[in-house]
Amino acid sequence: MTEPTVGLTEPVDFESDVPVYEQIGNRLKFAVARGAYAPGDRLPSVRALARSLLVNPNTIVRVYRELEGAGLIESQRGRGVFVTRAAARRCQRERTTIVEERLREAIALARRAALDDDEIEALLARLLAEDATRPDGGRDAGSGDHEARRVASDV
Repeated sequence: MTEPTVGLTEPVDFESDVPVYEQIGNRLKFAVARGAYAPGDRLPSVRALARSLLVNPNTIVRVYRELEGAGLIESQRGRGVFVTRAAARRCQRERTTIVEERLREAIALARRAALDDDEIEALLARLLAEDATRPDGGRDAGSGDHEARRVASDV
């Protein structure tokens, strides 16, 4: 029997400076933030998620341990791992913080490249327009994890 891995099917970026466990943790947070997993929903088992992401099960154990320590998930012996009631709101806040940090990094890069505000705004407007014209409306219809992949792999 296979378990669903909503928004968690995209391969992990092993070349990223972001540790694999952190990439996976961010993906799970993003999935909860956008409602792919609601409070009380069961997350994939350690083995199922490790198999789908081609990582060591110990990596998933670490991810789940950290998310549980943050109060986002809870383990129920013999039943599985479940999203807590407070997780959605907290994941939404954290998702915003993560994206904000990435945008600040992008702005800093643009400043180092001597782009002025008008150039930065034009670039952002162009990229948003390009993203909106994609057939999937700027979302990856395949995994539902477009924003997580864009951000979490190099957060």
